Amino acid sequence: MRFLDRSWPFLVLAFFVMWLGGYLYYIKGVKDLPVQAEQKAQAIVVLTGTPARLTRGFDLLKKQHGKRLLISGVNAGVSNTTLRLAIGESDEIMQCCVDIGRKALDTVGNANEVVLWAIENEFDDIYVVTSGYHMPRSLVELRRVMPNTLLRPIAVQEGLVDLENWWKNPKTMYILAAEFNKYLFSLIRARTEAAVMSGDTT
Repeated sequence: MRFLDRSWPFLVLAFFVMWLGGYLYYIKGVKDLPVQAEQKAQAIVVLTGTPARLTRGFDLLKKQHGKRLLISGVNAGVSNTTLRLAIGESDEIMQCCVDIGRKALDTVGNANEVVLWAIENEFDDIYVVTSGYHMPRSLVELRRVMPNTLLRPIAVQEGLVDLENWWKNPKTMYILAAEFNKYLFSLIRARTEAAVMSGDTT
């Protein structure tokens, strides 16, 4: 017991140092995410959250980087017409090329919604559009349910999170730290599930 009493501050410090290292690596990874599409995919998925994500997703669709677009996580109370008017898109493009998912309430729900849509439409090459800081966790959840699908990230860097000067803004630091913790939880769960499915529990 005395050993534990004496060593726990060092254990806490070691845990914090490892967490901080992972946190900094996560921020670097977010900053390095692609923001432009270089090739065509079969489809595009936008995980709702901010208007900038929708704008980027429709930009990809209009430039024919995908033949169909899914907007995942739309509030059930928002009608198709209201959504169309809010994002300023034509009825023609909404009717021909856009699907709206209303069942997802969180990132796990997004993943479940996307995989069903991809299976139904036989898509296995998809652009994923979401905020940069949200992208790592989104990819973990998506790959957990659709490991054989090529997922191409397109990060939307928004004014809400200034990645260049993140250490100067306590609010930005908090947003990034909270999302990093969620990412860690998703990563641990995904790897645990993969180990159980493969029978490797050592």
